[in-house]
Amino acid sequence: MSGAVSRRALLFALGGVGLLAGCGDDHATWHSAGDIPGDSHEGDSASPDVTDSASPLVVPPANKPTAGVCPPPPGVVQKSGGPQYSLPCHGTNIALTVDDGPDPTYTPRMLDLLAQQGIRATFCMIGRSAAAHPDLVKRVLDGGHHIANHTFSHPLNIAKMAAGAVHAEMAKATDAIAKASGGNYRPALFRSPGGAWSSTVLGQCGNLGLRPLDWSVDPRDWSRPGVQHIVTTILTKTHPGSIILEHDGGGNREQTLTALGIVLPRLRDAGYTFAQP
Repeated sequence: MSGAVSRRALLFALGGVGLLAGCGDDHATWHSAGDIPGDSHEGDSASPDVTDSASPLVVPPANKPTAGVCPPPPGVVQKSGGPQYSLPCHGTNIALTVDDGPDPTYTPRMLDLLAQQGIRATFCMIGRSAAAHPDLVKRVLDGGHHIANHTFSHPLNIAKMAAGAVHAEMAKATDAIAKASGGNYRPALFRSPGGAWSSTVLGQCGNLGLRPLDWSVDPRDWSRPGVQHIVTTILTKTHPGSIILEHDGGGNREQTLTALGIVLPRLRDAGYTFAQP
């Protein structure tokens, strides 16, 4: 199968349906659709900073989890061998993923916040940043968090790159993370920059034993849309099985940290349980 497929073609796993163990060879080329949660993120320069000083923060109630019910996002279609967009449905499970670090300014604060809330997340790390900050790689692992491979240099055109270049980005990132961890950890998950997937990217996941991981709730915090936007998006879009996308690297993450300080306790109070993909 070839040609672009809308990012509305999300994976939904319900009940005992197992999540994908790897990547196969029969895949479509998937690109982001900008009108739904989970579209591509291109770095801090893509959008101006938006502050929240113009109006008071309004915190909507979080969606309450319903035991045994994991509603998929609109238009969800499961693709065999494709990226994981949802957790298996156990009624209350959700996941937090944190991209583009580690960052010496924001990753320690993110870790402090998660420790305060008793939440374990999955940090999708850029290899060159992991190599530059091995202390933070170790601290993430010491906190009980998982680390995913997010390429070595975060190329946003990865879906158009040749197989050799894609392989090099993935393999180099895995090696950098493993070395930074002291040789004790090698990622099992891969998140493609911008959520850009192709048959080549997925094929290289399979070649390297990496399981492709995407997301289902994207408040576009990378663009600094304002704390209000981040808070509202997460609390109104999160349902059982959701995988939430946030960032600790790639620019100023003050809004992200402020918003998570609000939404994480509210999600827990609503009855959600944080799990790892």
